[in-house]
Amino acid sequence: MPTPTLYYFPMSPPARAVLLLLKEVGLTVNLKEVSPVAGETRTEEFMRINPEHTILALDDNGFFLGESRAILTYLVDAYRPGHSLYPNIPKEKALINRVLHYDLGTFNAKFGSSFGGLFGGAQTEITEENRATAHKALTDLENYLVRNDFFAGENPTVADLSLLPMIATAVHCGLDLTKYKRLNEWYENCRQLKGYEDDQEAARQVGEFLRSKFPEGLQALN
Repeated sequence: MPTPTLYYFPMSPPARAVLLLLKEVGLTVNLKEVSPVAGETRTEEFMRINPEHTILALDDNGFFLGESRAILTYLVDAYRPGHSLYPNIPKEKALINRVLHYDLGTFNAKFGSSFGGLFGGAQTEITEENRATAHKALTDLENYLVRNDFFAGENPTVADLSLLPMIATAVHCGLDLTKYKRLNEWYENCRQLKGYEDDQEAARQVGEFLRSKFPEGLQALN
């Protein structure tokens, strides 16, 4: 059976979430790096695969799929069905889906908006409103960890893989995660993931890039 192709950008948190999955389940795909900065997501080839021209995209032998969370769940269901990262148990799967939807629709929107503009130059400072937004987003996210070590239970799932790259990026950009006790404990628990160190390296590179444009990094969010 032909190997799927993943179009990705190494520093992109959504792309890194899928890279974490590939390592965790031992799945091989063809990796094809595309750079949004160089306009490579707007080529005819890429637009055919993902008309939204966003990172990332999967081509599974003519089945095209965008959106990292959809790709995470699809790859488990298609290639490692029943795996503990996304088990075939309706209630467990529902709890994972709940976190994935919250991550995309609420956490990412709020937390990302507090500093995302710094990378492209649209934002030149971190305001008190940004700081309050980031704090609220992180505090609310901790509610999912009240009873569990991970976001959807006692073991890692694709929900954790989806969240880790964004949190790691913020940490390496200067966020003091120790102010959020449960989140910090979860972050330490994620060290057990096979792709953890590789993701840390990518997060470090993002941190260096941000500080080259905004030397203070995310210190003002603390």
